[in-house]
Amino acid sequence: MNPSPRREYNPTPAAGGASDQVYATENINRAIVKGSLWMILGRMGDRSLGFVSTLILVRLLAPADFGLVAMAGTVIALCELLGQVGLDVALIQNPRANRLHYDTAWTFTIILATITAVALVLLADPAARFYGEPRLVPILLALAAASLISGFENIGIIAFRKTLRFDKEFQFVFGKKIAGFLITVPLAFMLRSYWALVAGIIGGRLAGVCLSYFVQEYRPRLSLGARQELFHFSKWMVISNIAVVFYSRAAQFFVGKIVGAHALGVFSVSYELSNLPTSELTAPINRAVYPGYARKAAEGTPLKDAYLDVFSIMVAFGVPMGVGIAATAGILIPLLLGPQWTEAIPVVEILAIYGVFAVMRSNANYVYLAEGKPYIATYLAIGLILLLLPALAVLCREYGTIGAAYAFLGTDAVSVLINFAVLYKVLDVTVREILGTLWRPVLSSALMFAIVRVVPQLSLEPYDKLAGLIHLVAVIASGGVAYLGCLYALWIMAARPVGAESRFVGFVQSAKCQLWFRSVSGFSR
Repeated sequence: MNPSPRREYNPTPAAGGASDQVYATENINRAIVKGSLWMILGRMGDRSLGFVSTLILVRLLAPADFGLVAMAGTVIALCELLGQVGLDVALIQNPRANRLHYDTAWTFTIILATITAVALVLLADPAARFYGEPRLVPILLALAAASLISGFENIGIIAFRKTLRFDKEFQFVFGKKIAGFLITVPLAFMLRSYWALVAGIIGGRLAGVCLSYFVQEYRPRLSLGARQELFHFSKWMVISNIAVVFYSRAAQFFVGKIVGAHALGVFSVSYELSNLPTSELTAPINRAVYPGYARKAAEGTPLKDAYLDVFSIMVAFGVPMGVGIAATAGILIPLLLGPQWTEAIPVVEILAIYGVFAVMRSNANYVYLAEGKPYIATYLAIGLILLLLPALAVLCREYGTIGAAYAFLGTDAVSVLINFAVLYKVLDVTVREILGTLWRPVLSSALMFAIVRVVPQLSLEPYDKLAGLIHLVAVIASGGVAYLGCLYALWIMAARPVGAESRFVGFVQSAKCQLWFRSVSGFSR
């Protein structure tokens, strides 16, 4: 008897299937734009909930509570290196991926999640002794269960990205975030303890597993049949991901060990807040464009124009966002977090500029992966961590959290230059082309920064919430007008080159946009 159609469902059909129909009806660039919009929407929803959650939790929990969970997160990140083999990247990059590849990836994910959970149990006591925090033991034991649970998530979810079905990806990601929010916030009111944060992590991962089988009909089976083909690509991703995790968690290690839990809580919240606009822009766009890059590379289409197009959009939005956070930190921190967090202001100002450099380098790695050259991303990631670790060791010991922030800023500035040099070799992207994309957003952001720094001289009481809110709105409005006006003027002066500005102007002038504007205007009347 033949197996049932449901059992043989393939998440990425062969030629003539659903994925080919997607590309038959719209070109890849258009699909990337639509996917980016879905991912930005999903990320905005995800992070809006996270932002609201943070605003609530910082008033219910102490900085040390965040520091404890950050310490646990560092240990977890190190243990989860065992599972960071880039199987999702390999499946997306491989145009011939079928059920055997997906089932093999799912089986390895379960195995690696189990190993990670066991490692967390074994390291709970040594980690608590290292940090001098016995409360870490039960936290790590609880989060070991979360790591094990997440290993059973439906591997078929990856097919949503591969076939550019980002509406489904949106449903999945946002559903997980809602579950974590609905668990964490009520428990924070009841417990006033870090256990609310721990419970939110566990609940979010359990919800993710359940939801993954609801939104994706693919049902994986245990198999190791495609292990050699998958790991030929993923071996480089393992090393790269190890370096990335060390990079992202290095501050938690040095700040937590040298300065303590309170300082680590300040740094963690500062990092989250300062990089919120930039990270929430780049992450969804990168998630959307990588499958498109992979498709183009598989067809032999050069990626240079696509990369420059994406890069122009990222810097047009990412640069003013980062500069804006740095300019308004003195108003933003007391208003949103309260006067007890004022020590975070200089840290946020520095890390916000670091976020600008992170935007500039973020998309290059996906070019290397799509081109089937993951070793380049690996070497660059290793170089990044080798630059950061000594800088952190020296600056954190001398200047505390501010020194840690400067270490990230300096390291990323150097990394951006290195990435541009590599892109010249891989895509023949020249310095002139990069500067041609950068100079208008950078100059416009500089003008915005200068204007925003003048407006705060109005001397409104910073801890008066109503006055602070009015002040913040005035600052954002003046800065936004200055940036957009300057950007448009410079674009006109530069003879209207193709880039983010031309795309935005084209959208505003499009028939669909004008129809929408007329309908809204008519409704308002």
